[in-house]
Amino acid sequence: MPDHILSGIKAMVAIELKRKGMLQREIAEYLKMDRSVVSHYIHGRYPSEKVMRVSEEIVNLPVEYSIKIINSLSDDKELTKRIIENIYNNPHIEIDRKKCILCGECLECKYNAVFRDSKNIPSVDNSRCVLCGECLNICSVNAITILTK
Repeated sequence: MPDHILSGIKAMVAIELKRKGMLQREIAEYLKMDRSVVSHYIHGRYPSEKVMRVSEEIVNLPVEYSIKIINSLSDDKELTKRIIENIYNNPHIEIDRKKCILCGECLECKYNAVFRDSKNIPSVDNSRCVLCGECLNICSVNAITILTK
């Protein structure tokens, strides 16, 4: 079932990318899928109606919840980051320095996206961040948030 849900979310992203002017070949490369599948999605042959409904429900959740679900659907973090960035208009992780108690838990990021800046305060390198949402779970004082444009 997770693969079907991921297909539904990919279909939604493929349609949006086509609307923005991307070619089917580019969409297929971007979403790491076969070009013929992209063609099916663009021409209205989506995954089942139920899969599309569930996919839409996931995408309509608050971003801090949906990114965790989307990440659970695939081990390919480059792909899930692309999907999340497309759905939520380039979201990024931010640490509220007023709330942060400097516990250091967030520094355990397995993608090395959270680091201590020159003032020894945790900061996020969003170019390294894969938008997995783990830091959101780790922070006990909710100083870490995901922002969308």
